[in-house]
Amino acid sequence: GHAMLSWLRRRADRPGVNLITGVDVSSYQGAPGAWRAEAGQIRWAAVKLTELEPNGVHYLNADAAADWAYLAEQKMGRLAYLFGHPSVNVLETVEFFTHELRSLGLGDADGVVLDLEVTDGRGPAEVDAWSAEVMASLQWRLHRTPVLYTFLSFAEAGNTASLGKYPLWIADPSSPAGKPRVPLPWKRWTLHQYSISGPIDRDIANFPSLAAMGRTLGKPKEQPQVQDLGGTIAGDVVAVRWTNGVIVVAGLGTDGFVQTKRYHPVEKTWGPWRNVSPTAALGAPGLVAWGTADGQLYYTNESGAVIELATTDSGATWT
Repeated sequence: GHAMLSWLRRRADRPGVNLITGVDVSSYQGAPGAWRAEAGQIRWAAVKLTELEPNGVHYLNADAAADWAYLAEQKMGRLAYLFGHPSVNVLETVEFFTHELRSLGLGDADGVVLDLEVTDGRGPAEVDAWSAEVMASLQWRLHRTPVLYTFLSFAEAGNTASLGKYPLWIADPSSPAGKPRVPLPWKRWTLHQYSISGPIDRDIANFPSLAAMGRTLGKPKEQPQVQDLGGTIAGDVVAVRWTNGVIVVAGLGTDGFVQTKRYHPVEKTWGPWRNVSPTAALGAPGLVAWGTADGQLYYTNESGAVIELATTDSGATWT
């Protein structure tokens, strides 16, 4: 009886046939020579690259370059992650990470991850909004869907309420490998960190093969279809994008007024064209965007005067 029970427990802890094993490493593990024996028979690994700290320190994992190159040499899957601090600037956080990642070399099958496990004293809604901006910016800049790493109580507190569309890497060391608990808003898991007690953290990926993992988390091979945005615009258009992923396109409508069309990154849809200038205009307008939501629109009215309109909500309204 005891022998059968022991066998059943070992079997429950064993990864399934459609799951592939990996580890996640940072400077704590050192260079590959220090952790590869302990890692054992893995097929992929996640490597910490950057952490922009609240005190302004730009931390770069000194072993990241060696780890990244080693994984390529061994033909293993690669994920690069940044440790996120919701109290720091989104743009600086993403630019620091993407600059370092590109300098190491980003392959089409490589994935990217936001490691989200601290609030920096921010409330759940603030943490969620900050994270949504980071994820949208990572996707825009690196042309692949980023993964969100977090743990159960952090997600259950509401810190990730709007991130359910992204692949989930859940830390749940209390559950058997490949059988994690999945917090809302997710319905399924993609990666499971099932062991954090040894010298190296161990993970399992919910894919039948490394190639399938690369196709899902890497850069899509299919080129996006040309999308007709419609409208009745006379001549040129201009466009801006905020760090939260919102895009605004503007042009002079055939009715003589400045028109804009707005892209919503959460819904992944374009809103309607609408007139935003209080008066008729001459020629195409100009657009400027900065920060998370601020911007200005300039156009020339029929008297030849330059008119300035401002937005503080990523182009939803102009006044």
